[in-house]
Amino acid sequence: MKPGDLMGVSAAMIIKDSSRCIERCLDSILTAVDEIVIVDTGSTDGTVEIVEAYCQQYKHIQLYHFQWINDFSAARNFSLSKVTQEWTFVVDSDDVLPEQDQSKIREYTNQMDAQGKKCVFDIVYDNTVDGKIVETIPVGYVRLFPSSLRFQDKIHEQIVYHPLERIQSDIHLLHDGYDFNQIDLRVKKKRNIDLLIQSLQEDQENARLWMHLGREMIGLDNDKAIRYLNIAESKAKSPEMLDWIRKSKLEMS
Repeated sequence: MKPGDLMGVSAAMIIKDSSRCIERCLDSILTAVDEIVIVDTGSTDGTVEIVEAYCQQYKHIQLYHFQWINDFSAARNFSLSKVTQEWTFVVDSDDVLPEQDQSKIREYTNQMDAQGKKCVFDIVYDNTVDGKIVETIPVGYVRLFPSSLRFQDKIHEQIVYHPLERIQSDIHLLHDGYDFNQIDLRVKKKRNIDLLIQSLQEDQENARLWMHLGREMIGLDNDKAIRYLNIAESKAKSPEMLDWIRKSKLEMS
């Protein structure tokens, strides 16, 4: 690629039993990207039929299937293997890209393309309950990046981007995946905890996994939550990670 050449953007999604929210998500990204790659991991609630209808109507939407193996990175990396554009924007079915942000994805990638550079972008994550923003997380979610990159970790997966520069964007995603009115949080937490424990059996020095295990335990067993967050703090190597761990502790006070 030469400086000045503008590359396209693919949206990559992994989904399962997302019939309640998949349409609003797709509607919010239809014109924001050049391609939408959707990977279903075993839906049984009509989600596939909804997506197939979108595929019939919009030729830039592609649907694939992946057998779930209790590994979010494996599923996400499969989706990345199917994209055809140079940049990827990762979105979940319970996310919505606000209308005012839909043009920003190409604005950011075009800026880099014009300079012949590659980097990764953090987005701003807005957790919602009953349609209202209850928590804003400005850093920690790399969702826009070169398509050649890949994820690691079974749960709370992250993109491996070093040595590329990491840049904070002002792109927002509205997320209701922790809205107790929409989902059973205890079931979700149990799934996450089980996968985190499996991952830590393979990598006990991973401060990020210990931190997420601690966060998942908040409200379920606060003694364990503090214990796991303390372990995370003892293993953390970056100021950003330490800051996130300490903020997690403050949430409990």
